[in-house]
Amino acid sequence: MIARWLLPLALLATSTVHAEPQRLLSAGSSMTELVFALQAQDQLVAVDSTSVLPEDSPIARLGYHRQLSAEGMLSTLPTLVIGSEEMGPDSALNLVRQAGIQVEALPEAMTMEQLQSNILRLGELLDRELQAEELHQQVGQRAKNLVSDGSVTGKSAAGKKTIFLLLGDGNSAQIAGSNTLADAMIRLAGGSNPAIASIDGYKPVAMEALVAMAPEVILISRRHLVEEAGADALFQQFPLLRQTPAANANAIVPINGKALIGGLGLSTLAEAERLHHYLLAQE
Repeated sequence: MIARWLLPLALLATSTVHAEPQRLLSAGSSMTELVFALQAQDQLVAVDSTSVLPEDSPIARLGYHRQLSAEGMLSTLPTLVIGSEEMGPDSALNLVRQAGIQVEALPEAMTMEQLQSNILRLGELLDRELQAEELHQQVGQRAKNLVSDGSVTGKSAAGKKTIFLLLGDGNSAQIAGSNTLADAMIRLAGGSNPAIASIDGYKPVAMEALVAMAPEVILISRRHLVEEAGADALFQQFPLLRQTPAANANAIVPINGKALIGGLGLSTLAEAERLHHYLLAQE
């Protein structure tokens, strides 16, 4: 099945080098939102399932950005495939490369500096250098504002213990430790994540251990809070959470889960800004 795509796609890729517009396949919500921010959405022919598009968009939707199929990607006749290092699997991407299609996996951004670097690289790939430079500066200023905001208001979000819980089926829950996008967002907002002292990545957590961390703010995916009827349902599911400072302060905060996929992006920055202002208001 795959072989029938290779020759026509190789010819297409050869004939459209440097042509405008690119036929762009974007994998990852943060990558797709950058494409829109750079005003290059007219180049999109397909996105992965995590990407957010207008409801009436004709752009094809493929699978999850970590589980893309070569045939699905090739069927959209892209000339350029972009995503983060989470994009995959490698076997599918290699087949796409064999068809002569350029595949660019940008580093997963865990810092503002890497996000800014990705913006500039994406601007080069999409012939949007001027827009990329403007966005680079805007993002840098927003990051500076997060640092300077406390000095202007006389308040500080620094040190506010904040955790992110990833809820699963039943009574399972994982906590975000070091080397996670959730931790990067918490730090960007000015909070501190007590889980990083003992946990790397996402790990299941016993409620007794979580209570011992004494979180002052608990972040939960907005989808779970809506579907499970809010914080009351959370406490019914995990009664020990009532013993945390966050429960006493009613500091259970919904977060856009898609902002935590595919590296730090514009929606992650927006969530960090919202969390930052929330932490300041708690002072």
